[in-house]
Amino acid sequence: MTRGLLLALCLLPLWGHADIYRYTDENGVVHFSDRKEPDRQQERVEVRGSASRFQRFQIDIVTDGVTLTDDERAEISANVNNVYAFFDDILYFDIHRTVPVNIRVLPDKATYNQFVAANTKGPVPPSRGIFLNKGNQIAVYLRENREDTLRTISHETAHAIVATLTPYVPAWLNEGLAEQMEMLRRRDGHLVIDAHPENTRIVDYMRANRMLPDVADFLAMQSRDWRNHYADKGYSLQAQTGEFVYFLLSTPTGRSFLVRLIHQYQRGDRTLAAGLVDDNYIGGMRVLQDNWALWLQGARTDSITF
Repeated sequence: MTRGLLLALCLLPLWGHADIYRYTDENGVVHFSDRKEPDRQQERVEVRGSASRFQRFQIDIVTDGVTLTDDERAEISANVNNVYAFFDDILYFDIHRTVPVNIRVLPDKATYNQFVAANTKGPVPPSRGIFLNKGNQIAVYLRENREDTLRTISHETAHAIVATLTPYVPAWLNEGLAEQMEMLRRRDGHLVIDAHPENTRIVDYMRANRMLPDVADFLAMQSRDWRNHYADKGYSLQAQTGEFVYFLLSTPTGRSFLVRLIHQYQRGDRTLAAGLVDDNYIGGMRVLQDNWALWLQGARTDSITF
């Protein structure tokens, strides 16, 4: 087999269009599939990225020693609205109730660290924001680039939604989705996720220096182990999972896999993601790893429009 033919075969899942189908089994459980199965009553799912039903939501913004402009408050509200819309319209969560978001903006990192220490137990790794289950509270501090602070609020909003609606999502997927929300915008009526420049830089450096773990390795990590790695070695694994989820969202095949995966966890499945790949990603783990490697080598896009 020529090298060019091998490359073409590996890229097939990236080039091909994979529709997503939904059906309800005899127990009333909704399933998603990228395969049309003639023996099931399936309906083709349309991505609803062009509009959002969320116009009003429960959000409370408290400032402590800092003043936000009216434009910044409006941008926070719009960003939170977009995060809700992403989970509802793109991941098909069918959110019928609003997850309350209580946001506390602190003046500097020192004040933020004191707040985190007072509201958590044990050591906490360096962070730019935190979501606390108690009271669905988000805390961030005002950074030199104030826009970065607003992106962190969107990141933590994703954690609030996941914690409320699907608490069994593994740490890598929880963090990977939150990373996308930092770059989520609405343009021309569509939800758009831009590439995350910091994650791209870190992952490219790790790949160039052969430091990037195999997909199969981090998908097989328990959430506890993933968090310990994060605490010990900083943001490198967070950057990789952020890029990996961006990669999945960038193709119909990957998006179908991501939707099916997150809905299995929403139903209470606690299987490690590595054990779900062969049944839910076309071609299984080998093709997933090949597509990820090829994407890193040049198939990455600057943005994803839904």
